[in-house]
Amino acid sequence: MCFCCGSDNERGLHLAISYPEKGAAETSLEVPSWFSGWKSMTHGGLLATLLDEIMAHACVGTAQMAVTAEITVRYQKAVETGAVLRARGKVEEARGRVVATRGWLYDAEGSIVAEATGRFIATTRPPKPVP
Repeated sequence: MCFCCGSDNERGLHLAISYPEKGAAETSLEVPSWFSGWKSMTHGGLLATLLDEIMAHACVGTAQMAVTAEITVRYQKAVETGAVLRARGKVEEARGRVVATRGWLYDAEGSIVAEATGRFIATTRPPKPVP
């Protein structure tokens, strides 16, 4: 039921996540028009959501479930709705249960439109769903 990657969430993004190497994750998305913030620009919250999701999946790529403790997003350029974005996440370091990550969103030309750093807390089991 995950909003980003869940196939059973009828309102979700249905992202197909791949794991090209240990500690890395990738996906792509054509931004739906209903994620418009101002005029035809993609809402920054969606971009932050994509970065959070891909960094969490980078943790999964190390065989660890993890929950977000902190993310910092740097927006580089505006993204129009309808654009195709490619997301990449990578685990930079793991110390105990704290996992440091980085994430990037690229436009069709390969330019970075947003990037993030994150800290995640590894869990011993998947988080419980919210009722």
